[in-house]
Parts: sequence; C-alpha cells; structure tokens
Amino acid sequence: MLHRLRTTVRQVSESTYGVVEEWFKSEEAAKVGVETWDVNKVREGVVRGGGGWHGQGWLGSGNWRVERTQMDEAGTCSCCGEKLVSIDIDPKETENFATSLSKLASQREVRGDFIRFQEWLQRHGPFDAVVDGANVGLVNQHNFSFFQLDTLVNRLRQMSPSKRLPLVILHQNRVTGGPAQNPNNKRLLESWKKSGALYATPVGSNDDWYWLYAAVNCKCLLVTNDEMRDHLFQLLGTSFFPRWKEKHQVRLSVSRRGLNLHMPPPYSIVIQEAEDGEWHVPTTTGDDIETPRQWLCATRARNTK
Repeated sequence: MLHRLRTTVRQVSESTYGVVEEWFKSEEAAKVGVETWDVNKVREGVVRGGGGWHGQGWLGSGNWRVERTQMDEAGTCSCCGEKLVSIDIDPKETENFATSLSKLASQREVRGDFIRFQEWLQRHGPFDAVVDGANVGLVNQHNFSFFQLDTLVNRLRQMSPSKRLPLVILHQNRVTGGPAQNPNNKRLLESWKKSGALYATPVGSNDDWYWLYAAVNCKCLLVTNDEMRDHLFQLLGTSFFPRWKEKHQVRLSVSRRGLNLHMPPPYSIVIQEAEDGEWHVPTTTGDDIETPRQWLCATRARNTK
C-alpha cells in the first residue's frame, strides 16, 4: 500500500494519514517484517530505485512506534533523527519531459511564436533561473510592482554562480502598458532586454508555457508562486512533473523585512523507507508556504545482522 501511495500521490491527506497511522499501530503491522536481512541487498535496492525505497520488504520486528513529526531544513526527522534523502531524477526523463512540453505548447500556442521563443532561448540561454514575472510582480501587491520584480532579479543575480541575470518572462502588455510607461520602469525593461534577460510573450499567448519550458530546458530554478494545478498542467499527465517541480520551484513570501525566497528542499517530499526500516510519510499542505509540513514517523527495534 505505501509503495503504491509513494508512486502515485507522494504525499497523503489527513484522512489517509489516519488510515496509515492506524495500520502501523495494528497487531497485523507488528507481525510483519524480518529480524535479520542482507544489508548489501537493501543498499543495492536503494541505489536501483534512486533512493528513498529499497523494495526488500518490511524490516525489523515487533510493535511500531508512530509519531507525528516535522523535518528540519536539512531533512532530519525531529523524532527519530533519520535524514531523508533527495531522490534522483533521470536526466533522460528531463529530456523527454522537455520534448513533450514543447509539443504540447506548439499545439496550443501559435506555432511560429513558440518556435521563435525556442530559437531565442537557444541563442541567449542557458540561465540559472527563470522568473514568472507577472506572478512575482503581484505577490502581496494590489498593483503590479516592477520594484518588487527588480529586487528579486538582483537577488537571483547575486545567488547565481555566474552572477548572471535570470530570465524574466512577461506578457507583451506588461512590457508596454500600465506601470511599464513609468520612465524608471522603461529604463529597467530596456536594460533587461539589452542583457538578453527579458522575453515578452506575444499578445494572446499563455506565458505559463514559456516560463515552464524555459526552466525545464535550462535545467534551472523556476521562481513562481503559481501552484501549477490548472488544466494546462494537468495536460502534462505525468508523474515526472511533481518531482521536477519539487526540485526546481522557488516560492516567495513578503514580510516587513522584504522578499523571502523559499528554496527547493534538499530532500524529497515523498513517502520514504530508510535502509534500516523506518518509514516517513508526508502530509499535503495548503498554499501557505510558512506552515511546516507534518510527517508520520514509524520506527521499531533495529536488527540488521
């Protein structure tokens, strides 16, 4: 059951959490497992599966200790001390995803427009980060803020190993109308354009295709608070997308101190089985990125020889 959940939903709702918790506390759960196992086979299974699962069955014996817990920034469980792993993504999967994304975008956008963008990206890329400009300029704002967008761009430039500007994707109307008419904003847009760091998507286009394709193609960070749940992203219909998003999406919050960047975690937020039998099951969270995620931690006596 847990492995099926791991490959399909990755995180569980509170109601499913209750079912999993109840099972671990049951007599049936106490009966499953082995007291001794081949450590090398377990490690081989972990490597073969990319991390976070070994496929060698239940390890250990006796009653499970089940706790609700949280992870620290490094992915260490505050209950048992186990450190969660970052599960590998096959580079070939990324290439295949970029290809299917390109095909879908070409079908739904004016084909010539999207091809022009791909050619532009080939000339000016790769980038260390891609920014969903419309989303960032409106975070916690009533009106579009070029100041906020510029603050983020400069922060990302400082973080970049090459000190390069990120790629900012904005609709054509954001580049020509409204606040863009302000002389300071005009100068800012012009400087981004000259640096090859701004792409204005054509009138009538959906800029989601552009910033997502750019980030996947460049294998870089994507800065947006867009949860990417609507019909456009459902068209992608692949288990790869949530895994990619988890490793690449940077989200923002605004406080009195200014912009806060919430970087991708250094561990995978997915059901994980440790080499010595512990299980960690993450719950889903709402859109509030400040709320710590709750995990189920299930451990028992360890006998590994």
